[in-house]
Amino acid sequence: MSIKLTDAAKHTEGYMHQMDAWEYLQQNTSPEILEEFAKKFRNQYAQPNTSVVPQCGVELIKQFEGCALTAYYDPHTGGLPITIGWGSTKNMNGNPFKITDKITLQQADQLLEYQIRNQFLPPLTKIPYWNEMNDEMRGALLSFAYNLGANFYGSDGFTTITKVLKDKSWHMVPESLYRYRNPGSSVEKGLARRRRAEGALWDKGLAKLK
Repeated sequence: MSIKLTDAAKHTEGYMHQMDAWEYLQQNTSPEILEEFAKKFRNQYAQPNTSVVPQCGVELIKQFEGCALTAYYDPHTGGLPITIGWGSTKNMNGNPFKITDKITLQQADQLLEYQIRNQFLPPLTKIPYWNEMNDEMRGALLSFAYNLGANFYGSDGFTTITKVLKDKSWHMVPESLYRYRNPGSSVEKGLARRRRAEGALWDKGLAKLK
């Protein structure tokens, strides 16, 4: 498996702000040195496929979350948590945002990917048969998790989707996702659209396996 300097960068704190520098080194380092790097660090830094962020899931998250470049109070509580970007409540250091905070779109994108890699993918990769899923299927579960919690699998209130995934009843996943739309609430309509979109993305991926 070939690896790049940027693969190693992804394992260092704050790598999002250093990627351009690592990419510059990648392009301006001799092939001999790059090969020596690869031989030495291949086992430590080569990323398995399960750690790759499914971009179709990211796009689905962006579609339904929306992006705010100025921090705002939670619309349900009128207070905490303070949110910014694509629905983020904490920065890369784990600190809550302040209501006076502002970020750029690039920073919002970086924060979203950082959170997906560090908060969402680790528990998601523990879902049974995750390695057998393709990007569309993983992307659907990523969007679901971003909306309802990274640790939904096996948690209270998620028995239906947990059982379906555990039993590998993949044809039942879209129907199971749709159950989690808070029926009768003021947010049901919006959540129903999101669940249907996630289900459609899952079905697209499932069709590729046949």
